[in-house]
Amino acid sequence: MSSTFKKLIFSFITALLSSLYSPLIAQNQNDSIVRLPILEIRDSMPGRLIRGAVVTSEKLSRSGISDVGEFLRGQPNISGIRRGGYAIDPVIRGFRYSQLNIFLDEGFRIEGGCPNRMDPVLSHIDPEFISRLEVVKGPYLLAYGQSPAASIRVSTFETPSIGKKETRVVSLTGFDSNRNGFSQFLSVKSSGSKAYLKLSAGLKNFGNYTDGNGTEWNSEFHKRSISAETGVKIAGNQILMLKYTGSFGRDVLFPALAMDEIADNTNIFSGIYIRTDPDSPENLLKISAYHTRVYHEMDNSFRPQYSQVVPPYTGLMQGIARVNTQATGLRLITTLKRGNKLISAGIDAGYTEKDGTRNMKMIMNMEGQEMISEKAFNLWKQSWIINTGIYGGLSENIDRFSYELGFRADANFSDSGDTLKIVKSDVTWFEVQPVSAILFGATASGSYRISEKIKVTAAIARSARAPDLQERYIKFLATGYDKYDYLGNPALKPEINYQTDLIAEYRDENSLAAVTLFRSDVRNYITGTLLPPSVARPLSNGAPGVKQFNNLSRAVFYGFEAEYTRTFFEKLTTSASAGTTLAYYPEIEKIILENGQATGTMVLKNDPIAEIPPFEAMARASYSLRSGKLKPGVSVRLVSAQKRISEASYEEATPGFALLNFSAEYQPIKPVFITFGGNNLLNKAYYEHLNRKMAGSTTKLYEPGRSFFINLKIAI
Repeated sequence: MSSTFKKLIFSFITALLSSLYSPLIAQNQNDSIVRLPILEIRDSMPGRLIRGAVVTSEKLSRSGISDVGEFLRGQPNISGIRRGGYAIDPVIRGFRYSQLNIFLDEGFRIEGGCPNRMDPVLSHIDPEFISRLEVVKGPYLLAYGQSPAASIRVSTFETPSIGKKETRVVSLTGFDSNRNGFSQFLSVKSSGSKAYLKLSAGLKNFGNYTDGNGTEWNSEFHKRSISAETGVKIAGNQILMLKYTGSFGRDVLFPALAMDEIADNTNIFSGIYIRTDPDSPENLLKISAYHTRVYHEMDNSFRPQYSQVVPPYTGLMQGIARVNTQATGLRLITTLKRGNKLISAGIDAGYTEKDGTRNMKMIMNMEGQEMISEKAFNLWKQSWIINTGIYGGLSENIDRFSYELGFRADANFSDSGDTLKIVKSDVTWFEVQPVSAILFGATASGSYRISEKIKVTAAIARSARAPDLQERYIKFLATGYDKYDYLGNPALKPEINYQTDLIAEYRDENSLAAVTLFRSDVRNYITGTLLPPSVARPLSNGAPGVKQFNNLSRAVFYGFEAEYTRTFFEKLTTSASAGTTLAYYPEIEKIILENGQATGTMVLKNDPIAEIPPFEAMARASYSLRSGKLKPGVSVRLVSAQKRISEASYEEATPGFALLNFSAEYQPIKPVFITFGGNNLLNKAYYEHLNRKMAGSTTKLYEPGRSFFINLKIAI
């Protein structure tokens, strides 16, 4: 299969280059006539009719938040899963994990190492290293891969400014009072007529946080990050950019998990080549490549049972897990402007690999003699996925009407070196065999401007998601919210999402109002189902049983988002937003448990899907003083109780809460920018519906209590 795959990739790339490069040959003939003093690059990729959240580096640096996932929780209908003091795992419209297409720059992938998701994708990039963050809800950004339910694009490369000679130094210093947290970031950029170079480094040292009840949670974390980026103008309309980013986490504590992160080393190597038409920047050829590596190590050395006997155990319980991952990819894409039409086409290929083990040791003292029992398990054994895809898109503006069309097809292959085989009563429950699938995705969206102020947009899409390495190959580890051990399923089918979005928007010079309605109908929905004890028994301490990833025939998600912004007197700005998702299984089997044991099953109709965030609303107001140099603001966040819970999953209801926050921005002189404020000013003791429970208990992990922060930015 490897030889066949290589031939397939080679033929795809050859065909694409021959067909896409020819329109640019004519452009090369004009290089001696027209040259831009500063190379101009525009992102003209289709997928922009759908409203999305765009966050600039300036907004991130002023937020007082050290975690990208935590920042996103302030956006409508975006929540997150908290397991510790860092690495909030985003949830968009109820979708999570690999249902979200999260990538860097030109589709660069990072495969996290932790099966418990201590290191989701966004945790590998600190906010200070991000130039732009974009969230597109729905499967509409097919140019960067199959987008099952939403996309998060994290731009880390600089916008090229070659041709402008300058040296720029930026320093960001931050402090958080609740966690006694300190952060420092420094970058130096120098650019000239033909090249630029940027060097950056950052560190974060945060201690435990205290909730509104005064309880301290073991949640400290320590991070170091570095990056080096360079760009060279090859010709008047060509540029080559190369970048290295390293992120290194140490002693990151997760009280809601059985282990803590001891080390997480991430190395990202990437490059982008861009060729543009000087007369029409929308005409471009872009080639990019990347290689990422993650080493993740976790153990329970910060827990009491590592060094002392904790009942009900009769000895020391020590566990350690090590995982290595890598991802490599290549992408070619071109866009061509023909009249009012923008045509795009591309090809990409990627390889992802994961390998890891878990070691468990029990040390007992029996009548003065030390007895040691050790076990070792594969979490993944050289498990891999190869995915190659082709993409095409078309967009056009016709008077008041605009439309966008997109198509994508992928060939997906996966396999593992695991030799585990589970067969009971002639039924095969787990057996690794090479798996392949063809995935198709398509989108169509149209926007009509009724008047200068009112616009309506409708969009439909079909997307396909191949199961990830965890869903296919994980073995006997408690990776979910319910403490069950989970077993992968190599025979899983791809998830298929059929989605519709309807958007109404009003805009004038002082205000903006928008409402979005959406519905997703997911076929072959992947979730865990309980295995009979005769098939598999759990290996994790305290796990009540084993669940295996399986396909359910159907799951339905629907809801809305609304937002409103208005400016008064050019000084007072107010905004409000709200959103919610409702989700259910038309039919699902419930396992009847008695005294923790399965005694039977029953079929439920229209049972809510577990772990769906409740209704949430946010209101903000800010006022500009002293000619815009001082801008104080307040915000209120309202979250309702979640009583729409899953009976099949034995989910529990959670209470609502209200939070009051304050922040202010002050620029005393041009190079200096100060942001300060307080979060959770009323010191509310609360937890989010998606927060995990404390390891070994039924208590939810609470959010931080009152916290004051200050950030100082100096740019010279």
